[in-house]
Amino acid sequence: MWKFAAISVATIVLVWIWQVFCWVWVEPRRMEKLLRKQGFKGNRYRLLHGDTKEIAEMYREAHSKPIGLKDDILPRVMPFILKTINTYGKNSFAWIGPRPRVYISDPEFMREVLTRHLNFQKNFRVTNKVYKLLVGGIVEFEEEKWTRHRMKLNPAFHLDRLKHMCPIVQGCCETILSGWKKKMKNGSGVVDVFHYLEAYTGSAVTCALFTHAFDDEMRKCFHLLRDLSLMANIAIRSPDVPGKGYLPTPLHRKAKAMEAEVRQSFRTMVNERVKKRQAGIEDGRDLFDLFLDELYDEKSPKEVDVEGIVDDAIGNCKLFYFAGYETTSNLLVWTMVNLAIHPEWQIRGREEVLRVLGGRKKLQPDDLSHLKIVNMIIHEVLRLFPPIFELSRVVEEDTKLGEYIIPKGILIQLPIAMLHRNPDIWGPDAHIFMPERFADGILKAANGQAALLPFGWGPRICIGQNFAIMEAKIFLATLLQTFTWDLSPEYTHAPYAAFTVQPQHGAPLMLQQIQS
Repeated sequence: MWKFAAISVATIVLVWIWQVFCWVWVEPRRMEKLLRKQGFKGNRYRLLHGDTKEIAEMYREAHSKPIGLKDDILPRVMPFILKTINTYGKNSFAWIGPRPRVYISDPEFMREVLTRHLNFQKNFRVTNKVYKLLVGGIVEFEEEKWTRHRMKLNPAFHLDRLKHMCPIVQGCCETILSGWKKKMKNGSGVVDVFHYLEAYTGSAVTCALFTHAFDDEMRKCFHLLRDLSLMANIAIRSPDVPGKGYLPTPLHRKAKAMEAEVRQSFRTMVNERVKKRQAGIEDGRDLFDLFLDELYDEKSPKEVDVEGIVDDAIGNCKLFYFAGYETTSNLLVWTMVNLAIHPEWQIRGREEVLRVLGGRKKLQPDDLSHLKIVNMIIHEVLRLFPPIFELSRVVEEDTKLGEYIIPKGILIQLPIAMLHRNPDIWGPDAHIFMPERFADGILKAANGQAALLPFGWGPRICIGQNFAIMEAKIFLATLLQTFTWDLSPEYTHAPYAAFTVQPQHGAPLMLQQIQS
């Protein structure tokens, strides 16, 4: 019996050793051979760590010093991807541990990857566990479940619904600007606007999309999600070792505890809404109602998975709250920085706002479509400082892409920030802030190509993009009526690649209140 047990244990150990050997050597070498055979180029695979040491060192070096105000941000935001593509070409690969990542920077291939969402799916099955704690809901759904939820949520972002949200969003904006006024002496002063802009977008999402007060509980969620995103950004740069996410490391324990707090807060909000619906009370149709409609749909199965629906609702709450505040706040901070660097555009934008409003202080929803210069400024900032600077997809099965066959399991990365600065598309001045390039629309600016992808592309394009643009327009138009601003001497230009492109050292600006 002992002999049999010993043989069994030895067999299990040998099988485990073989599986590890295949994972760290056999499979990476097989993948590398397949990629090189088709013309993809990249560094040779190095046992276990791949390119991760070089990637980490390049990020450390890039983030150790600021850049000039008009320098290209790519060497600081995505140094390794830039080096790889410049060295090996627009279709190349790198190694994140034993897993290859294929970089696709050909514009046509990028659009094809984003359009064929059933073949190239979002990479939640291979992504870091801390990152999975941060977001959930519709962004990680696939196939039929994604289609059903997307159709259910689309009405929340129709233009007629967004018009009704304008006064709420403007109220959130005025609260922030009033706070800036109180910090000033004699109508001027230095304000680090970065975290204030996060507070603005956080309150706008809470009040407009969820019709919930931006109270202490929501502020706590806001800060926890922000801290969790910083932790996830650290974790996602390390190799995706199988089982690593389940190890009880201090980082994982802390991340799980933070996510549990956020989840409990959103669960309380969901439960309150469920009680209202059960009592026949409906204050309006917001995202909460759309999340929970399945509980009350007569066409739903009799045995409704209540806990599953509530869990999906909580995941969607986390997603819309995190994505809703982070992307738009970074769009606004880079808009303010660029208008401080290029004051002539600040003047032109202000003149347009004053002309369109005709002496009114309050924006009306129909005003937004007449703010052409404001729209041009926002699109140029989205081009040069896209909130999401790269997108990734995982190949579900061996898939043809142009003349290539991409093997199953490969992670594809699409460097959006490089596409937005491609001189073959945008011209030799692609690196320069020039909002006038959008005077005749996005397609004309991109030389007839669909090459502005700050919110993605294809069926899975960001569902909240219209809300984000509306938030940005309302804030910028109200701001231009209220303040002029310049860079503070304390400002350091250091775009930083977290999940979004952020100012590493904040954004202190010198604000001057405009006297009525």
